[in-house]
Amino acid sequence: MEAKKLISLILTFILFSSFVSIAENIEIAPLISLDQLEPTYDQEEKEDLNIDENKIPSLDTQGEIDREMLVTLKILNKITANVDQIEIKLKENYEYDYLEIYAIECYLSDKYEKSEKAVYLNIYNREINEKIFNGWMLKTLPSISSLEHPIYDIWIEDCN
Repeated sequence: MEAKKLISLILTFILFSSFVSIAENIEIAPLISLDQLEPTYDQEEKEDLNIDENKIPSLDTQGEIDREMLVTLKILNKITANVDQIEIKLKENYEYDYLEIYAIECYLSDKYEKSEKAVYLNIYNREINEKIFNGWMLKTLPSISSLEHPIYDIWIEDCN
């Protein structure tokens, strides 16, 4: 009986020492500083996109289609419970209260795919001059890519 206890104690010691040596060999990846990451669209780039398009001749029809596309958004004011529906042209600034909304791109799924509408948005808080949202908003999954704001909820209605 004591031999079994001794063998189990030795096996436990061997297993424990092997786990310790494995843990010592684990390499830790360096941490990424979020301050070093560059955003995809900055305020300067947004201002650069506001070019007088009448002065530049456009040869591609896709550019003309993009300029004519409208994004329909609904904005809920959580304090007053008012819902406003707004229409924004792509690549144009829209000011709503102290928010500045800038729609960059619109995605419409093909007719053979699951119906999906998405809009790539930049939303700025003009009072503190800070970007509060940057990314795609999906119509069918608004909770996945939503604006987290204490007063406003914004979601997509249409892209046409």
